[in-house]
Amino acid sequence: MIRAVLFDMDGLIVDTEPIHFQAFRALMCEYGHDLPESVMAQLIGFVEEKNIRDLKRMYGIEDPVEEMVARRHEHFMRLIRTEPIPVFPGFWEFSDELRRRALKQAVVSSSGSDQVALILRRVFEASGRPESPEERFDAIVTGNDIARNKPAPDIYLRGAERVGVPPPECLALEDSPPGVRSAAAAGCIAVAVPNDYSRGLEFPGARAVIGSLHEAAALLDM
Repeated sequence: MIRAVLFDMDGLIVDTEPIHFQAFRALMCEYGHDLPESVMAQLIGFVEEKNIRDLKRMYGIEDPVEEMVARRHEHFMRLIRTEPIPVFPGFWEFSDELRRRALKQAVVSSSGSDQVALILRRVFEASGRPESPEERFDAIVTGNDIARNKPAPDIYLRGAERVGVPPPECLALEDSPPGVRSAAAAGCIAVAVPNDYSRGLEFPGARAVIGSLHEAAALLDM
C-alpha cells in the first residue's frame, strides 16, 4: 500500500531542463563551444560535478571542475530568477489528490538547497496558492542533505525517513534514469515520467513508465 509520494523536482514537477541547458550552453560558450541540445539527454539526472567532468573530457577543457561548477551555478541561478518556470501538467491536481487521501508527499531533488528553495518559491508564488512549499510538502530533501547523490539510494532513503514511511510504501516519481535507479535501489516503487529530454531512454528499475502526471493517480493502488 502506498502511503507517501516522493517527487523529483527538475524535469518532473517543473520544466527546468531547458533552463539547465541554457546554463550549460552559457558555460560552454565561454570556451568557444556551441553545446548541442542533444547532449542534455546524457546530463539529466546526474550531479553537477559529474556533468562538468564529462563536458571537460568531451571538449578537452583543462580548467578545474570546481571553478566550472561554480560558474555554471551562477548562470543557472541568474536564469531561474528571471526565466518563467512552467509546472508540468497534472502536478497540482495529483498533489491535491494526495492531500484528499491524507498521503504524505515530499520533494526529493539532487539539486542544491538554494536552487530548490528559489524554484519552489517562484512556482508557488506564480500559482497564486496561499501556502508555502513547506506547508504543501511534508519534507523537502536536497543534495545538501546527503553524502552520495543520485543514482545512489541515499537521497530516497532520507526522503522516506523524513516522511516517516518505509521505502516499499513510497511511490517515487522520476524523469531520469539515474533518478529511477536511485529510487529503486532505496526500495521505493520507482515510476518514470519522461520529459522531452528523457523520452525514449531506458529506465532500468522502473515499475512503470507513464506519459504524464495526469496518469499518476492510477498508481496509488499499486
